[in-house]
Amino acid sequence: MSAFLNSVVLACGLGGVCWAARCTTVADPVVLRGYQDYVAAAEQKMSSRFDSAELSWVPDSAAREAAARLASGRLVRWNISDAALNRRIAGQNGTVIHWIGAIRIPGASLTDLQAVLQDYDRYDRIYQPMVFECKAQRDGGGPYTGYEAILGLHSTFRFASLFPQHYAFRVKVRIVHSAGTSLPAASAWLVHLKASEIRESDSGVPGRTDLLEPFRDHGIMWALNAYWRARQRGTGLYLEFETITLARSVQAFACKIGFVPVPKSIVSAAMDSIPEDSVRVILEGTKAECERRAMRPRASVSGQ
Repeated sequence: MSAFLNSVVLACGLGGVCWAARCTTVADPVVLRGYQDYVAAAEQKMSSRFDSAELSWVPDSAAREAAARLASGRLVRWNISDAALNRRIAGQNGTVIHWIGAIRIPGASLTDLQAVLQDYDRYDRIYQPMVFECKAQRDGGGPYTGYEAILGLHSTFRFASLFPQHYAFRVKVRIVHSAGTSLPAASAWLVHLKASEIRESDSGVPGRTDLLEPFRDHGIMWALNAYWRARQRGTGLYLEFETITLARSVQAFACKIGFVPVPKSIVSAAMDSIPEDSVRVILEGTKAECERRAMRPRASVSGQ
């Protein structure tokens, strides 16, 4: 697309209405089943990959730089999506987007992490602006700690870093916490979040009730599975966060603003920006909250 046409598209974005509201699509049941199969296969490999080494998912060519970033306290994230799979399902209007990241949290324990991840009443502050609402209720029974929750999620994608386009979702999820001891003498904390229903706001404005029907929306996020894995590492933690989402195919995307076609590169970047940014927000937010709690003065003991 020419620079002039791109400018026209960007200028149309100034109207204040998300262009995606005019570009709804429908999820193919075949793609939904393919996503579920992909997630099941990925989950079978997660434990062994986590136990094998830190940053085991980083390509060898980037391993040294990634290790240096992790050691310096910065996060490392990587897109590990299956390109071959996405080529196969592109014609069925589907894309599986798979991101993973890691960070170290000095001075934190697994108990500290558990307290942060189960503090659902504060998710809108810990993980702002991505999470603008969170209501969770603990379920009863079972060997694991489970919660039924409703999350309000918000993401902003900027054309050329100037023109924001907003996406908002109301997501019903099941969250399961469990302790892991797969490595000898090495305890871990594991969390799995699975969406049971995702409804996207037509306007993209957080909190509005203009929710589209599941699988009949803009196709930015049709399905979501997310995973936290942490291991005690000396006096601190090694934390990973992984997200697997399902979105519409860029290959099948066709949309116009008036008479101007929306570039496929824009919708591709928008779909990928949500899971990529969620990795950053979750890892940095969790680290900051663990560190904030560690700095709070301990309550004095009565009589001392």
